[in-house]
Amino acid sequence: MLFIIILAGLPVNVLGQDDYEEALLKQFHQISSHEMYDWVETLSAPEFNGRMAGSPGGLAAAKWLASHLKDWGIQPGGTDSTYFQWFDIGYNEFHELGGLCLHIPGEGTRSIQKCYTFPDNFFPGMNTGSGEITAEVIYVGYGITAPEHGYDDYEGMDVKGKIVLVNRDAPYKETTSFDFEQWVRYCYHHYKLENAVKHGAKGFIYIAGNHANPNIAHDPDIIVAGIGPEALNDFFANVEMDNAEILEKINSTMKPHSFSMGNMVTMKANTTWHPDGKACNVIGYIEGSDSELKDEVIIIGGHYDAVGNCSVLLPGALDNASGTIDILAVAKAMSQSGISLKRSVMFLFIGGEEVGLLGSQSYVENPTFLKENTICYINLDMVGNGTGFSLGSGKTHPELLKFFEEANNRFLHRTFRSSEERENYGRPRSDGEIFKRNGYRALGMGLTGWNKPVNYHQPNDQADLTIDPEIMEDVTKLLFVALTNMARAEHLELE
Repeated sequence: MLFIIILAGLPVNVLGQDDYEEALLKQFHQISSHEMYDWVETLSAPEFNGRMAGSPGGLAAAKWLASHLKDWGIQPGGTDSTYFQWFDIGYNEFHELGGLCLHIPGEGTRSIQKCYTFPDNFFPGMNTGSGEITAEVIYVGYGITAPEHGYDDYEGMDVKGKIVLVNRDAPYKETTSFDFEQWVRYCYHHYKLENAVKHGAKGFIYIAGNHANPNIAHDPDIIVAGIGPEALNDFFANVEMDNAEILEKINSTMKPHSFSMGNMVTMKANTTWHPDGKACNVIGYIEGSDSELKDEVIIIGGHYDAVGNCSVLLPGALDNASGTIDILAVAKAMSQSGISLKRSVMFLFIGGEEVGLLGSQSYVENPTFLKENTICYINLDMVGNGTGFSLGSGKTHPELLKFFEEANNRFLHRTFRSSEERENYGRPRSDGEIFKRNGYRALGMGLTGWNKPVNYHQPNDQADLTIDPEIMEDVTKLLFVALTNMARAEHLELE
């Protein structure tokens, strides 16, 4: 057990109180929304090609981040005294957008093709195989084969050489969280695609998939796409129930409801798969000055990767250049403040979040600092527009929450919300969840009152459309003050 008394703002280092306040305020006022916005634009620019994990653009972004840490004298925390912690991940290169067309019966033997527009009603699978297929569409519900539950969406359905239409997640009815936990492995996108391939499908269409999703398996022998609402309505035009009604029936009975839709669809993609891609976390830290407390670390992190380029750039400004740049600006401020810290503070720029939380998993398996010496992990994801602050799991860790509340009350005066830690029984969907499941105290720095569009995994996730630089500046100022005081505190009391 680690014992701590929170003494935020007390003069615990060599600086006198007046000198400390002067240094804190000087650096506080040097944090610039203009500089931060420029950084967001740079990270979202074509130079980094959507920052797909494993791709040259993703690696270029990692090196760009590391160059700033080096310039500011922040110590490397990766492998072999570098800023990088490497892992393997393949990536797709798109040569054209591809397409998806529904064949609508006309007079006689003729048919009319209705081809769907990108990005509203068609989105290419980011890890799709390459080629073209015209085939019958088979609806397979959740796309799950779970013999231990007596459930199989593919039972009695011949999908060999055909196209399957699949929903995300898993069937459920009013049940305990423990029961649903048994279904979690079937919620993963990788599983659903691999199960379709196992049953012989040559095409895979994801419902509600009208955005980029690289968190799915690659198989060279199957074409993958996502569809939006208009295409979904067209697919169900001659079916008695719509998709929502069928899912309700599946959920209530826990029995599959698969069928041939009577539709013919053409899918095409033109890509090259690169299996030998490399991705990395970028890790830097400021070492504490106290001979004992320097082994303790506060980690602030977020993913810098985005969803790439499907022949159209997906800039990833809000998701997650915003969180990345918040962290980068905190790193600059803390490294240049001249304020000595007792504890170490780590800046963890995570790769491979969008492809399955690979970077955060890589870190918890090979941590720079011991887990038992980690005060907390603070995750930033899509922290780029809004009007107020939030701290997820803050109420569960009140001894840490105080630093953030005091910083806001003293300097920023924005609305501030916090929540209890919530149990997530589904598949993990954030880097913070990976840390929490591996025994770390994990908090999430977020915003309330979004005042600009989100444009999730879309081509218009652009800085000028989705980013509010003033709130980003205030997030950085809040974190700079809170983390500086936390790192300087003489004692902390954490269970």
